[in-house]
Amino acid sequence: MFKGVYTAASGMISAERVQEMLSHNLANAQTPGYKQDRTAIRAFPEMLMQRIQAQQGTGLSGGSARGMGTVGAGRSLTPIGTLHTGVYAQEGVPQFSQGPIQETGRTLDVAIIDQSLPANPETGRQGQLFFAVQVGDDGEIRYTRNGQFAIDAEGYLVTPEGYYVLDEALNPIYTGNDLFVVTEDGHILLDPQVLATGPAGVNPEPRLWLGYTEQPHHLVREGHGLWRWAGAAGEADEPFAEPQLIDAVPFLNAAQNGGNVTFRVQQGFIEQSNVDVSQTMTQMLMQYRLYEANQRVLQTYDRSMELAANQIGKLY
Repeated sequence: MFKGVYTAASGMISAERVQEMLSHNLANAQTPGYKQDRTAIRAFPEMLMQRIQAQQGTGLSGGSARGMGTVGAGRSLTPIGTLHTGVYAQEGVPQFSQGPIQETGRTLDVAIIDQSLPANPETGRQGQLFFAVQVGDDGEIRYTRNGQFAIDAEGYLVTPEGYYVLDEALNPIYTGNDLFVVTEDGHILLDPQVLATGPAGVNPEPRLWLGYTEQPHHLVREGHGLWRWAGAAGEADEPFAEPQLIDAVPFLNAAQNGGNVTFRVQQGFIEQSNVDVSQTMTQMLMQYRLYEANQRVLQTYDRSMELAANQIGKLY
C-alpha cells in the first residue's frame, strides 16, 4: 500500500472539517452578536523511513558505515528520508472581536460597545463583556452578546428565545413596555406609568448585568448565541474564574480611571456578526481547491496501483 494515500486522505478530511466550520460561520453572518470560529490545519509528526540492508565487510558489529546501529546479524538500517504522515484540523477557536454596530432605532435593541478594554497580560488577548440571561427554571446563567431583546407576555425583558435578561443582582428585569431608556452605563429608566401600575416591588431603575472576563476562551458555545462558562481546573479561586460585574473589576472602575468609562451601552443599536462574508467565501474556495488537489493525488495512486496489478505482474 502506498503510504501517501493516508497523507492525501487526511488532507481531504481536514479540508472537509474546515469547510463545515466556514459554512457554519457563513450561515450566521446575519445573526446579531455571533462570533465566528477559526481553525488551523496542523501536520502530524514526520516519520523517518529507513531501509534494512545487509552489512558489507566485517568489523561493523558496533554500527554500519553510515553510523547506524545494527538490527540483527549482518544487517543495518540506512535512512531513506522523511515521510509526512498527514494533517489534521484543530477545533474551532471563537474570535471575540467586536462586530459592526448597526443602528436600528428599535428601543429593545441594545449593543455593548467595547472601548479600549485591557488585554490579559499573560495571553495578550483582549477581555470581553457580556449580558447575562437565565436559562430554564433552575436559574442557570448563560452569557450573550446578542442585545436584540423582546418583552414577554408578563412584561419582562427577554431574549428572542424567551430567556430572562438579568440585572446586576441577577434578577429578571421587568419593563412593562418598550417605553424605557437605557443609559450608556446600562441603567434602565422605566416608564413612569409602569412604576404606577406595575406589580409591587418593581425596581425603578434596574441596571443590565454586564459581565467582564479576561479569559473568554474558557466560554463554551451553546445554541441561540449563548455561552456557558466552563472555567479550567484549579481556577475556582482565581479572580477571573467567573465573568465579573463591571464595578467589581478594579481597572475598569470609573473612579480609578478618572471618570473615563472604557465601554458603553447603546440603545437603538445592535452588534452584528463579526463574520466577513467575502473573506469567508474566499476561504471556502481555498478549502475546496485543497480538497480537490488531494483528491487528484488519490486518483494518481489509484492508477499506479492499477498499473502495478495489471501490467507489472502480468506474465507473458
